[in-house]
Amino acid sequence: MKKLSLAVLATSFIAAPVLAEPYGNSYDDDQPDAFIGGSVTYSKMENLAVYGEDIEELGDADELKDDRSSWKAFAGVWITDYIGVEGQYMAIGKFEENGVSFDPDGVTASVLLGIPVAEHTRIYAKGGQMWWNADYKGPLGYTDETDGTSLIYGAGVSVAILDNMNVRAEYERTKFDEGEVDADIDFASVGLGFMF
Repeated sequence: MKKLSLAVLATSFIAAPVLAEPYGNSYDDDQPDAFIGGSVTYSKMENLAVYGEDIEELGDADELKDDRSSWKAFAGVWITDYIGVEGQYMAIGKFEENGVSFDPDGVTASVLLGIPVAEHTRIYAKGGQMWWNADYKGPLGYTDETDGTSLIYGAGVSVAILDNMNVRAEYERTKFDEGEVDADIDFASVGLGFMF
């Protein structure tokens, strides 16, 4: 038993310098910070119109629930301390009431402009393109599917809690105004990002 304890202790001393090495890149090593992660989102939709018809004018649909909790996944890289690129998949969530529903999702590609405030910690702004599609269900069993592109922009903060893990809080906005659908959608999200 004593030999086993000594072996464990010796292994710990040998492994300690390796475990103490920081994981991920620092601002001093001139290497890109790649990241991947996911967030829970709260979406708020306003001014929904389909085929030019304001959804609030469709009788029972005027009580359409216009907020929804959902999720998104993201990945990207900080090319320099101040400039990065990012892609996202956003499961926006289904907005529905009394037989009327609107269920969009989308992917985004954005440029990030950040200001480092500590190692792996930044405040940033973002802007880019969103490619979205949506299923629409209307009165009397009417269904349709539509898609489009829109600009998306926002701001956020990414705070390091471990050498390779960040907490991210973001606010983003987009406007669907292509094809048969018009809507303003805001997103607030909180999630975890992993650096490598």
